[in-house]
Formats: sequence, structure tokens, C-alpha cells
Amino acid sequence: MSEKNEQELSKDEALKNTAESAMASKDAIKPAPADSIQFSVIFDDADGLDLEGADDADDNASGDIYSIMASAESAADVTEASDATAEDNAGAELSEAEADALASADTSAAATKRNADRVNETLNLAKSGGKDELVEHAAPAAKATEPTMTLASRIDRVLVGGGADDILLKTYPTFALNKVTVPGAKGKINVLDSVEFACYVGHAYALLITDDPDSGLTADTKRRALMGVMSGLVQPKSGTVMNKSANIAELEPVDLRGHRLGIVPQLHAVQPDLDAEQNVLYAMNASNRNFLKPKPVIARELLAKVGFSEATSGVAVSKLPVVQQRLVAIARAISTEAEVLILDEPTRGLNVDDTVTVFAALAKLAHSGDPKHCIIVLTASREIAEAADQMFEI
Repeated sequence: MSEKNEQELSKDEALKNTAESAMASKDAIKPAPADSIQFSVIFDDADGLDLEGADDADDNASGDIYSIMASAESAADVTEASDATAEDNAGAELSEAEADALASADTSAAATKRNADRVNETLNLAKSGGKDELVEHAAPAAKATEPTMTLASRIDRVLVGGGADDILLKTYPTFALNKVTVPGAKGKINVLDSVEFACYVGHAYALLITDDPDSGLTADTKRRALMGVMSGLVQPKSGTVMNKSANIAELEPVDLRGHRLGIVPQLHAVQPDLDAEQNVLYAMNASNRNFLKPKPVIARELLAKVGFSEATSGVAVSKLPVVQQRLVAIARAISTEAEVLILDEPTRGLNVDDTVTVFAALAKLAHSGDPKHCIIVLTASREIAEAADQMFEI
């Protein structure tokens, strides 16, 4: 190999080492991210070049190389400069130093462009790849929870999806009979045999009581037995009578009648010698409860709530129309803040208009106001029973 060729190879190796040094310097200085990056290569001294056999003229030529490399800020500028130089010197022979300078400039520019492209690609990957990685990591978690949510939705549909039957899914009914049995005279026949039903606050119910020709039981006999066990005055042979989670057989009478249950019997529902206001006050005093407002004020408010339209004081209840007496009895029943109202034939002996008046008061107590009540009417009239929200036939 000629000495000239060996010299050119040595120069190429030196230029390659120079480019690698430039890349190492670039890695040591980490610039802030940017949309595009340009690189400039600057050499502090000429010790990195080992030009064997080079003379002083070659050293001067090397100085030209460094100045050209320092001015090559982008690959496009260097390429355009090289093309312009080639066109200007077309047909003319380039000196060896000029040829080496142009070759070195082209090599450095190409290396710089490649490095810049790689950095820009890395930045683009960091921008676009971050969200994708998060999505990829989040996707398995979402997929993992999807079957659980689906199972929960299916369970909800099974438990809740009933429309009108939703009320049956409440934990405790407001008032319920659970397979209540009451024996008859001499224990030969049961007046009530495994009777069960459930009632909830905000509704009006009717217990339709009918004669039983097969057993000889009359509606009045069954009605009296029902009123006895429902009010807590009679203990059933078997089964339980529940107010929510409490068995009423286990409650004190003052708690049962003074707070939990409001009873409107057919007889002795009111004190006939007292006026309407005094009748309500009588029940309030007997409940042994504390009230936030003066009791007479509450008594008048309760009478107005049930639609009582007569004078609240000064007139004995016995001198009032029968329908007004029934309204006073209803006001007495709710005066103890009882949630459950049990009424024994509240419309017996009333005409159609008065019956509507009583039922309007009961419907208002069940469906509106705060608190709402659970209304239970015992009746032998199917027409009356069918006017309630729900009917149980006994």
C-alpha cells in the first residue's frame, strides 16, 4: 500500500476517534428536552489527532478542518456548502488538505444528524409511550375487576329486580304476624291457624275477615282474636307478633301502647265526657312521654291533621257526629307518636260520605307527612278492604 493511502487511512481513523469523542461529550451534557436538537462539535486542542508524517502545511490544513467542523451546525447547511464548493470548483483539482476537510465535514455532519435523529426519536417515544404504558398497565386491572362488577350486577338484579315486590326484601316489616295460632274454646279448633302477613310503613292494609262455614267460626270471633294478639292483650299458642325486630310479647305495656302501637277499637275508643282536645291530651298523658311543644298545641295540630272540623274544646265528644268521634279516636291513636295504627271496623255504622272521610284521613297518614304510618284496618266488608293498598284475607 502506498504511503499516501496509509496517510489517508490514518486520517480517517483520527476523524472517527474525533467523532466518537464528540459523541461522548454530548452524552456528558444532557440538554433539556426540545422538539428538535442540533449538535455542534468543538475540539479544545489538536492532541486527539495523530497524523503520522504530517508537516507544518498539513497542521495548517488541520486547523482549517476544525474551523469547518465548528461551523457545521446542521447536516443540510454542510451539504449545501459542499455542493456549492463542488460547483464553484468544477473542473479544478482539489488539494489533498481541501479534500480531507470536505470529507471530514461530511462525516461529522452525518454523524451529528444521526445522533440528533436518535435523540429526537427517544424524546418522541417518551412523549407518546408514557400514556400507552399506563394504559397497558391499567387495562389488566380493569379487566380483572370486570367479572366482579358483573357478578355484583347480577346479584343486584336478583335481589332488587322485582318492581312491586321490592318491599318484601326489607329486613324487618313494620308489623307482622309469623304463623300465629290461637286456639278456640276447649281447644277443639283453632280460631287462628298459622296466620301470617307483613305490613310496612307508608302503606294502608286491610285484613278481610270472613265467616268459615266448615269450622263454624264467624268473622266476629276471628276479628276479636286478631285484635287480641295484635294489640298484645292475648298471647298466641304459637308463632310471633313482631314490630320490626321486637316481639311484642317481650315488650312492656307502656312501651307497646305508649309508643309503638296506636289502637282504635270499636268500643271505648274515646272518653265521651271529654271534649276533643281533652281526649287527645288524655292519651298523651297516659303515654308517659316527653313532648317538645306544649301538649294542647300538639293536640290541636293532630286534630287538624286528621280533618276534625268541629270545636276542639267546650263540647263533649259524645255530642259530636259519629264520623267526628272516629276522627278524634284516630288523633288519639297517633298522639303517642305510634308508627303502627290498628283500627277495628273504623267505618262501621257510617254512610258512604263519612266512610270516604275516614279513609281519606287514614290515607293521608299512610302516604304523606313525617312520619308516615303503617295503617292496618280490620273489616268484614270486601268493598272497604279493596280500597286499601293491599288486602289479606283471613
